[in-house]
Amino acid sequence: MSYTEKFTEVHKMLVSENSPALVVGTYDSPWVSLQNYHRAIAILHVLDMGAGATLDFSIRQATDTSGTSAKVITNTAGVTTHAITQLTQAGGDVDSDCIIELRTAQLDVTNGFDCISVRAVVAVDTCVASYHVFGIIPRFPPVGVTEWTEVVYPA
Repeated sequence: MSYTEKFTEVHKMLVSENSPALVVGTYDSPWVSLQNYHRAIAILHVLDMGAGATLDFSIRQATDTSGTSAKVITNTAGVTTHAITQLTQAGGDVDSDCIIELRTAQLDVTNGFDCISVRAVVAVDTCVASYHVFGIIPRFPPVGVTEWTEVVYPA
């Protein structure tokens, strides 16, 4: 990113989830393609967690935006990558911010995996959290800004 590029020219918000409360369960974002990006980031912000609550957050991969052949992202040793350490209310993780960075080369590109989704798993009690996924380092900048309600570029 050069000094003169605007944030919105090289970062595309692909997913935005702002929920008043995530009750116990599994939440999957829509599948999005990374064909036009070299990297992606998933940002999680936890505002509050009920007594004993736990929250897991990860990025998964698929071969298309329907989630075909969905699977976790692993390294060459088969160890799951691209997942945060579980957040817990008991561990004081209320008001936490986490980020997962992904290079598209870390996907199983050999087998056609180029789409991602984030998964939040809430257990024991409700969590108040939001998450966003950005495509970054576009292959063909600038990216569109249609997902934003307003973009302000000061003079």
